[in-house]
Amino acid sequence: MTFTLTSDNGTTAVVRTTGGELVSYINDGIEYVWQGHPDHWEGQAPVLFPVVCSPKDGKIAFNGVEYPMPKHGFAMTKEFKPVFVTKDSVTLELRESEETLAMFPFRFSLKVTYTVYDDGFDAAFSVTNLDDGEMTFCIGGHPGFNCPLTEGETFEDYRLVFDNAEGAVVSISDKGFMNDAVPKKDKLKGTNEIPLIYSDFDEDAMIVENLPCRRVKLISDKTGRGISFDFDGFDALGLWTPEKRKSPFLCLEPWNGLPADVKETTEAKSKKYAITIGSGETYHVGYRTRVI
Repeated sequence: MTFTLTSDNGTTAVVRTTGGELVSYINDGIEYVWQGHPDHWEGQAPVLFPVVCSPKDGKIAFNGVEYPMPKHGFAMTKEFKPVFVTKDSVTLELRESEETLAMFPFRFSLKVTYTVYDDGFDAAFSVTNLDDGEMTFCIGGHPGFNCPLTEGETFEDYRLVFDNAEGAVVSISDKGFMNDAVPKKDKLKGTNEIPLIYSDFDEDAMIVENLPCRRVKLISDKTGRGISFDFDGFDALGLWTPEKRKSPFLCLEPWNGLPADVKETTEAKSKKYAITIGSGETYHVGYRTRVI
């Protein structure tokens, strides 16, 4: 099932219940969201829950008991139910099932709310622990944005401009994992900008941590067009386009959680930036996209 959201000036967004993701945002005739293609990446903007990236050994442990867990968790393949719909907003919910309990042994509610505006859209996540004890999880977004946005441009005509990147650390994951040998890049040393170069993604995603301000702009040097992306409340930002494919999109991935480190155990609480909430508690986080 899909929902088409419309702002006051006719800007539109499309939200799909499968995976609970926003799969289109059109403003002034320009499609900003990657539309998916098997030659590059068929995904578009998946919701990552209850893990981000690859868990160690394909497993996650809670209180010493290990469970199988796919990369990026299970939410991206599940059917969400609409619980609130208006002209410009929709809230979708995912609840536990027999299948999810075999991977994540908790009763929970994951709600995703998308709201479209004349100049962009918001994505808001809320996770409620409906179980009796503590619940540990990771959560993140994985939206892909068309890059370039218009004809006559290339991917490498664009740059990322951070509001403030002083002290930020940029790492390269190794086939989806972290370890001591993972290289650190001086991409933000003495600057707030990262020019987009395909070869920077030849190994895997770039991961930005320790940002003092959670806002970045993806801007074309040719046209000045782009987006402003706010991800306050997230601890890290993944930057990804498929390696060695010269794909016409870039994913801006706000994460609470990181790829598994070779040093960590499979225990959920050992994951960097994992969230733990008590019974009945709700955790809120989200991101905001605005057109430039």
